[in-house]
Amino acid sequence: MPRITAIDAWVVDVPLPRVFVGATHPITRAGEVVVRVHTDDGRIGLGFSHGSPLASTAELIVHELAPLIVGHEALDIEHAWQTLFATSLRRRAADLKGAGTSLPKGSGKAQVMAAIGGIDIALWDLAGQVTGQPVWRLLGGMRDRVPAYATGGYYRPDGEQERLAEEFAGYVEQGYRRVKVKTGGRDPLVDAARVGEVRRAIGPDVLLYVDATRGWTVAEATLAGRAMEEHDVAWFEEPVPWYDDVEGLARVRQEVRIPLCAGESEYTKQGVRDLIVRGGIRYLNYDCTKGAGLTDGRKIAAFAEVHDVEFSPHHAAQVHAHLVGGIPNGRDVEMHPDLDRDPLWEGLYATRPAVVDGHVQLDDTPGLGVTLDEGFLARHGQHVTAGPRP
Repeated sequence: MPRITAIDAWVVDVPLPRVFVGATHPITRAGEVVVRVHTDDGRIGLGFSHGSPLASTAELIVHELAPLIVGHEALDIEHAWQTLFATSLRRRAADLKGAGTSLPKGSGKAQVMAAIGGIDIALWDLAGQVTGQPVWRLLGGMRDRVPAYATGGYYRPDGEQERLAEEFAGYVEQGYRRVKVKTGGRDPLVDAARVGEVRRAIGPDVLLYVDATRGWTVAEATLAGRAMEEHDVAWFEEPVPWYDDVEGLARVRQEVRIPLCAGESEYTKQGVRDLIVRGGIRYLNYDCTKGAGLTDGRKIAAFAEVHDVEFSPHHAAQVHAHLVGGIPNGRDVEMHPDLDRDPLWEGLYATRPAVVDGHVQLDDTPGLGVTLDEGFLARHGQHVTAGPRP
């Protein structure tokens, strides 16, 4: 079996041609950490991470976590995951060579879990390459055609005219039968009217999701949710702030008929457990590139299945389509068809799963089926390798 010989990372950072305004902050750049795990038989597994700040996560991957598993067998994925996660526990970390104290050297939960996730995803890519199987089949092989939804409807900067109807009608013309509109940054009734505009543009037969991006209080979310019920909304995503995202969700669920979706802002299976059991969500959008990878993702999916919760992971379709394709309760994956919003999908990946008629089409390519455009990576990436830090 191949053994891990080295792990390096690239911090990819691309300025967007225009500003996309969300409920709580403007989005001006697209970025991610690309993780590469090298083995002694010449293979390279690719992983992807969205732990912010990206540079800190990349440094953590290469300088803190990589030394713990270099030399290990690449297919011992659970063992690698447990070894890396042990760095977050002070007593267990003390027993690991070079681990130091819990949460390596000033890193927080977001950076540590995303760093573990990036390495873990690369190991699954390697497992597929070694076995000659695509990751979606290693994870269960339920389906090779995964529904996708188109996310849009970001606010425009002050003074710019919104074109919601035109934008969402365009997604439907591209073949999407599921769309999601951003809300949470304006008065609840104003945003409810925006949702109505989108519904009229897409017609009655397209699924409509609404994402408040944690922008409203419980009272505001309840008011918005009730006002949106008439627009046949399929889910209401992250309606309440980060500091009240369990009990607050439960209170909204009691007052609003629209099913709730959450999970992308959680990092652990324990946090997702609370969203399901106490928050009462019906749809889960946990992100394996922000959390701890596909190893934890499949465990989370199994817990969700037991509670009749469908899994629709956030972003990173090149990874998450494999998870949704593998599990019985996989629902769909998120896409940003506006290339101004997501230049990485067309630019960074030389090969990746195809999007056909609003679905991600998986195939039998071993691993994730993703290769990188080396020119794009060189133009927009910063390489982080083992050795002395700059």
